[in-house]
Amino acid sequence: MKTLVVAATAFEIKNLLKHFNLAAADYIETPTFDICITGVGMTATAFVLGHVLHTHRYKQVLNLGIAGSFKPGFKPGTVLQVGSDVLAELGAEDREQFIPIDAMGLGTSTYTAKPPLQAISPALPVVRGITVNKVHGHQPSIDSIQARLAPDVESMEGAAVIYACNQLQLPCMQVRCISNFVEPRNKANWKIELAIENLNNWAVQFLTNL
Repeated sequence: MKTLVVAATAFEIKNLLKHFNLAAADYIETPTFDICITGVGMTATAFVLGHVLHTHRYKQVLNLGIAGSFKPGFKPGTVLQVGSDVLAELGAEDREQFIPIDAMGLGTSTYTAKPPLQAISPALPVVRGITVNKVHGHQPSIDSIQARLAPDVESMEGAAVIYACNQLQLPCMQVRCISNFVEPRNKANWKIELAIENLNNWAVQFLTNL
């Protein structure tokens, strides 16, 4: 069986597509790996990935994308492995407090990826992520989420991928490159092209050695 590469947008893996001479499409097949482009966000990711995993069998899933960093040590251009991820907004507000769905007895909001079949190489720092519908760009909300969950990075799809894979007992790797620090929104500080270049360089090497 092959590896499934999952990305929210073709833009995030554009250099990978170019390296392997692949035309951008929502679903791409190659002899050693396939690629699934889901669209941005948890809902699109859950729907598309659920369909693909229902109709095809894979040995493992590799989720690629960019992310925001909460930690000064993880600068733009840093490639990381997200080992666990939290659906940060799944729960209820109780005035100034947030009650996660776990505490409500209605489910689980934290997911840990089932280890891949082979060691990730090149090796990467393993971090804790949160998955959000609204990326943080306002200091009070940034302070609040850091106090509540102490995340290293944030994305808009990661936990949905891990959840789907865990439901099927499927090994999963979430690999992301930092494009910006999580701070009051300032596009002048974003390093998206650097993040895509470094992410794709890592991914090409990994996929070449499958």
